[in-house]
Order: sequence, then C-alpha cells, then structure tokens
Amino acid sequence: MAIGIALIGAGMSLVPCPTVPNRAGLFAREFHLPAIRSSPHLELKAVYSRSLSSTQQVAPDAPIDRYAGDDLPALLARTDIHAVIIALAIGTQSPYIRAALSAGKHVLSEKPITEHVADAVALLQWYRETPMVATWAVAENWRYLDSLVHARSLMPRLGRLSQFRTLLYDNIGPKWHLARYFDTTWRQQPSHQGGYLLDYGVHSLAGTRLLLGDERIARVAAFTRSVNPALPPLDTMDAILQTESGLQGTVQFGLSTSLQDAGWTVVGEHGHLQVTMTRVVSVIDGDEEIVDFSADGLVVPNEVHAWGEALSRGRVNMQQSPEQGLADLELHVVTDFEKE
Repeated sequence: MAIGIALIGAGMSLVPCPTVPNRAGLFAREFHLPAIRSSPHLELKAVYSRSLSSTQQVAPDAPIDRYAGDDLPALLARTDIHAVIIALAIGTQSPYIRAALSAGKHVLSEKPITEHVADAVALLQWYRETPMVATWAVAENWRYLDSLVHARSLMPRLGRLSQFRTLLYDNIGPKWHLARYFDTTWRQQPSHQGGYLLDYGVHSLAGTRLLLGDERIARVAAFTRSVNPALPPLDTMDAILQTESGLQGTVQFGLSTSLQDAGWTVVGEHGHLQVTMTRVVSVIDGDEEIVDFSADGLVVPNEVHAWGEALSRGRVNMQQSPEQGLADLELHVVTDFEKE
C-alpha cells in the first residue's frame, strides 16, 4: 500500500512576482509532483503553503486536500499522512522540520540542510537526542545523477588518488535556463551565507563528496568575490583543498560568466575520470570508455523514489541522512576550515 504524504510549501518559488505569472508552486508542479506521482510507494494526500491560492497552483485538478496559514497542525494530525516533503526557502525550513518530526511524520527536506552550520548542528543534535520513530532525510538530487553514480562505481579502479577538480560555470540572470526560479526575494536578498554560491554550488560539492567517498577535507585556501551585484553577496569562488590523506584539488565556481560548464575530474595512479551531468569519460590502465546518460527532470524523481522505497522498507537511506546534508554544507562554508 502506498504511503500517504503531504507537500509542505508550494515549492521553491514562493514569493509573488509580477514579471513571472503563476510562479507559485512552480518547482512543486514541475519536479516534486511528477516524482511523487511516478513513485509506486507514495501517494499525495495534501498540500500546505502560506496561502490557499498558492496551493491551488499544485495539481489543481487532483483530489487532494489543501491547507494554509495556521492549518499546519491539522495537517500533521492526520493519521492517513505518514510523511512530508518540505520544499521551502532555506531559512524557513527548520521549524517545519521540527514540527513534522515531533508529530511523528517522516521528513524529506530540501537542500541545503539549513542556512548555517551552527543551525544544522543544533537541529541534528535535537533530532538524534530526541526519542522518535519518524526519520529525517535531506534531499540532494545531484547525488542521484546516473553519471555520478556510475563514476562512483569506477573510483576503486583508479587506485591511490592524487588530484581532483570541481567546476561550476554559469550565467545566472534573466536569460538563464532556470530563470523562472531566480526572481525570488529569498534568493535576491539572501540571509544564507554565500547566496547562490551555497544554494546552487552545494550540488557540485555533494557530487565531489560522493566521488571522494571517505576522503575528508582538512585544509582550504579560498578567494571569493562578487562580479554581478544581482547575485549577492558572492558569485565567484576559487579554492584549493587538501584532504586528511594528502589528496589535493581545486573547486572553481563562476556564476556570472558566459561559460556554461559543470563537472568533476579525479586523477589516480591507474587513470582518471572526467564527469559531467550527462557523460563519464574514464581512462583506466590505458583503456578509454565513454558512457552517456540522461539528466531529465534534474533527477528529482530518482531521489524521491529512493526516499519512498526506503520508507516502504522501514529503512533509512544513508545517502539522504542529515549527516550527509551537514557534511555538504560544511564543505561549502570554507570559513569553517583551517586556512592556508
């Protein structure tokens, strides 16, 4: 039997915008809703947002219940709803996570885990020290990119690692291919450290962590700057990193550039991997292999399906543990590391 769930938040685009009509619930409509509907383990029962009008933008013809404003306790009291997906602006998610878990509902909350490392540590400590049967998962769709999953399976064949590189170049603005998610108050006036460098860049660093496995970053030297005032407070970063084992690498983010590129390179004693969202080029012991993949729907269905399957089995998907979300955030906030 499918697990009854609710979607809390009409999606990532929550602030009305006169230049982008019908934007409320856009992310939920385009990504969360299809992912839920295609999962054999989940059934959408209700939607919650700040206003009833925004809930109407999500599956307007579906026979689901809609809650708004002060109605959250009523939603969480329902016995036919066992889990929730929380898709709110970064700085607003924590109280909803606490409320849902306290009500006994399993939670999948959107990345990043919180705005700041200290907040994430406190929330995680509360979760681990409070007796509860509900489980908390943190979403990170890039961890489910087929290209990254395939590349991770090849990593042991590289042998001892020596170098890595992570790149993210894009031009975020009115002509950006995801511009419909750009014009929001919480993104243009961010309270979270790094602004878009965190909101967008955390995906790339989650991919870096997936590939490097147990390697833990020990030292970081980084320079950051603002190129485009429309992307406060920062949109550019160049960093050199070293792990506890001595592996070294670079991370370069440029979000106000004419370049469009995102990928990872890992070098080992037996060869190297070059990974993008849709391709893996491996050269191992002199043999080259090129494998192409699809990244349809930003692979949000992959992560939602994995969460639903884990719930149906009464298990926790460790790829979605809050500890993983905290580690992604810690790696991104370079000021938390020892500097050269």
